[in-house]
Amino acid sequence: MFSVVIPTLQRSPDLWPLVQQCSAHPLVLEVLVINNAKAPLTWDSPKVRVLQQAENIYVNPAWNLGALEARGDWLAIINDDVRFGDAAFDVAARLLRTGLVGLVAPDEASYLEDVRGRPTWRLQFEFNAKLGTFMCLRRADYSPIPDELKIWGGDNWLFWSQLKPNATIKNVQFVTDMGTTTSDPEFSASRSRESARATELLDLGPHRRWWRLLGPAMSAVRRFARGLKTSQELRAHGHEGPA
Repeated sequence: MFSVVIPTLQRSPDLWPLVQQCSAHPLVLEVLVINNAKAPLTWDSPKVRVLQQAENIYVNPAWNLGALEARGDWLAIINDDVRFGDAAFDVAARLLRTGLVGLVAPDEASYLEDVRGRPTWRLQFEFNAKLGTFMCLRRADYSPIPDELKIWGGDNWLFWSQLKPNATIKNVQFVTDMGTTTSDPEFSASRSRESARATELLDLGPHRRWWRLLGPAMSAVRRFARGLKTSQELRAHGHEGPA
């Protein structure tokens, strides 16, 4: 069962439908809303717990707090401005049950307008910003984000600190405004500093996981496969290409 962790400053109109969607899913044990805004929040659902903060503790400490308070075996850390198909929880649960992957997040292609096919997944060896919008992992695999990283770099930290390779969800629609809160000038000033510090910390010995070495090889294989598919499609349409 998932403990869903959603930090918020109440700046996204997607917060309410997101909490309702998550609390209604049969794989969700509880929804922890970390309220970093002063205005109180309440929900009727017994699954929803609001952790009211006296002041804004920022997103990465909110994730740490949610992981500490969670009761489910699995965590789902979700931005308050993301929408997604319910199948995302199903795919993530199927992967986490195997014990073979670390963190599960959306594939970049899941944010395209035309998402088709049966929900599936693939191994993911490279980080991209969309991964941080929806991250599922075993609570036992959560590595607390260093206190010096308040806003930026937390998703990098969780992605790269996993002991096992990560995976992404494919063929499930995701939509986000990306940065409803963090695009605020109040937070932008710390971006370069915290992102650079996260990189420094992750380059230390204990966080250089074995599976990181597989990334370049897997990327090369996928490029080759895409090129082969393109060549086959061109030949099928009568384009032989250069001799």
